[in-house]
Amino acid sequence: MKSITFNQLQLRLFLALFILFTTSVFSYRYFIELPKLEQSIAKLSEREIDTLRFSVSNKLDILSRTNFDYAVWTSTYHFVNSHDESYFEENIVDNTFVSMEFDGIFYLDKNLKPVLAKGLHHTELNELKFSFYDFEKFPSNLSMLPTAITGHGAPNKSGFIQTKYGPAMFSATQIRDSDMNGENRGFLVMVQLLEQKFVDDLSQDTFTKIEFEPLPNEADLRQLYDWDKKPNEIKIEAYRDMVLRDALGRPITMLRMTHSTGKVPTLINVQSITFIILTSFLIYIVYLTVSLTIIEPVKKLAGDIKARDNLNKYKPLDEQYMVTELATVSKNVNDLMLTVQEQNDILSQQASTDQLTKILNRRGLITEIERHKKLCIRNNIGFTVVMSDIDNFKAYNDSVGHLEGDIALYEVAQVLRKQCKRNGDTCARYGGEEFTLLFSHLNDESLDKKLNNIIDAMKELGLPHPASVTADHITISLGAVVIKPSDVVDFDLPLTEIFRIADSALYQAKNSGRNCFVIKNWSQIKQNS
Repeated sequence: MKSITFNQLQLRLFLALFILFTTSVFSYRYFIELPKLEQSIAKLSEREIDTLRFSVSNKLDILSRTNFDYAVWTSTYHFVNSHDESYFEENIVDNTFVSMEFDGIFYLDKNLKPVLAKGLHHTELNELKFSFYDFEKFPSNLSMLPTAITGHGAPNKSGFIQTKYGPAMFSATQIRDSDMNGENRGFLVMVQLLEQKFVDDLSQDTFTKIEFEPLPNEADLRQLYDWDKKPNEIKIEAYRDMVLRDALGRPITMLRMTHSTGKVPTLINVQSITFIILTSFLIYIVYLTVSLTIIEPVKKLAGDIKARDNLNKYKPLDEQYMVTELATVSKNVNDLMLTVQEQNDILSQQASTDQLTKILNRRGLITEIERHKKLCIRNNIGFTVVMSDIDNFKAYNDSVGHLEGDIALYEVAQVLRKQCKRNGDTCARYGGEEFTLLFSHLNDESLDKKLNNIIDAMKELGLPHPASVTADHITISLGAVVIKPSDVVDFDLPLTEIFRIADSALYQAKNSGRNCFVIKNWSQIKQNS
């Protein structure tokens, strides 16, 4: 066997260590780090797509709610037959287009002939003359109308349509009386042009850049996703194109989303090569020091990333590393995790907040009641559920209009919210003109005082109610159910029973003349049942 010199042995050992270290670094980057980053980026892209779909859907819902409020209204129901000019002068003024942010409103009779058609750009305030509702000239546009009914209900259809002024959102609702009954008297159609503000709002909601793009040719168009179709597999791309189609499936425009992170870092770059060279010199000099300053931090970063996978709440990784590569990776992961957390917070807030009154919706209410139930079962802390209802609210809407009704709902919600002064007290909109209050344990005297304060606060608010048979201002009736720890049976409190008893108390208050409250105790109800 041929002998070698010590220098040759050192060189071979260094080369072996260099190859081993280099292989280890690239293997970790290729098999562990990059796949994790790729997975995180794919999840972020998916979240951005979901947020875009939610934001577009929310804009359609807002237009549909406005359209529904105008269409299902006694004044509108009579107007399509009477053609009363006072209705037009009171409700379809220029400021209505500005405040409601729509660009066209069209009243069609049962023969689909226009009773009233007005187009006005809601920001530039210039007149717009739409023609899409001329169904003899554009018969395919009939697909935008819902099927009319004569029974109870108010059919609605919303989506997108191509107009002479460009693509637009539309919502069409059958005109009905306020109780959603009556003969078929036609349809009310509203449109809102898709302009720069539309994509600016989407960009703000998604924290990405959204732009309009020209429609590609038919072959390329077939490869794109529709805005409301979730892709089966999310590929990491710099941008993603989504098509908006009309009611017949015809493309009208295309949105391009530029993802906040659109590519995976490369396997080999200047930083990684520099790092390997410098570290190789350190290995040659003192490989034990390298073990403490390089290998251990890499293992710590990998362990931290893995530990964060099991956390539901964002917790940043430590970015203080001696090695630039590790600090860069840690910062990139932190940026990704922070963006995902922010978008999760936005979606969570939108999902549990009532958009009109800015308080909790029914979904958020259920979450809070479940929390009170657990405190009652585990910590013996009782609670009270109060169902409240604005008295004669339908008459209020019929007398002053749905726009004033929305304002009244908001004002009442703020009054009720101010009554929830303690941590854990909750105010939520149950639905329509009904609100629900949750209070942690209150004794009988405190509960009476709280409910009297609410009635006094409504009187102090003093919103005039010209059609009320109860008072000259908006009043509220309340029904409360008190749940005590002793009411827990088999570690359970059924929500349906809680709401049923509170609702029963509410209707008892209404039958007692309204503008008052009734309190029931869970235990007494159960003993008498």
